[in-house]
Amino acid sequence: MESRTTEKNTLIFRIVGGIFLVFGIIFLAVTFKLWLRGSVPGMMTADTSGSYCTLEPVGSECLGATYEGAQAEEGYTFYRLDFQVTNEGDETRYMDNYYGIYFNEDNGNYNDVLDWWHTEEEESQPRYLFEDYDYTYLPAGRTGTYQMVVQILDGVKSFTVDYYPGDVSGERISFDMTIE
Repeated sequence: MESRTTEKNTLIFRIVGGIFLVFGIIFLAVTFKLWLRGSVPGMMTADTSGSYCTLEPVGSECLGATYEGAQAEEGYTFYRLDFQVTNEGDETRYMDNYYGIYFNEDNGNYNDVLDWWHTEEEESQPRYLFEDYDYTYLPAGRTGTYQMVVQILDGVKSFTVDYYPGDVSGERISFDMTIE
């Protein structure tokens, strides 16, 4: 009788010990991964804290020499640039934070693309990121569209877009964009 009790206790201790061993290995693996992520720059992930958004060109549309009652500068045409925005961060990105898009920042052709400044009335109207939804923000982990109206010098077919994706990181993403 005592032998059966001892065997039963031994079996219980082996099962409980095995469970603790499995949890211990999982804990060590998670701890090691977090240590790597925090101690090795660029390891396993980008710095996506805050509202880290990536920007990719989707297309463009020629709007002509006039746009919403305004005449383009001499030698320029209005274009709408379309971008896909992905919020890879852990915070919501609001529309008023879409600053930091520059054109031809490094090659000196600053006058190829001119920003278009909306009137106060146009600025007060909400600008939507998602079709058919009235979101003026991009939640973490979501993808939306961003449109920007600019004036492009006649004859220019491509230009460089520089974008700063993070809140304060200073990282710059550059890509060439061709107009249609």
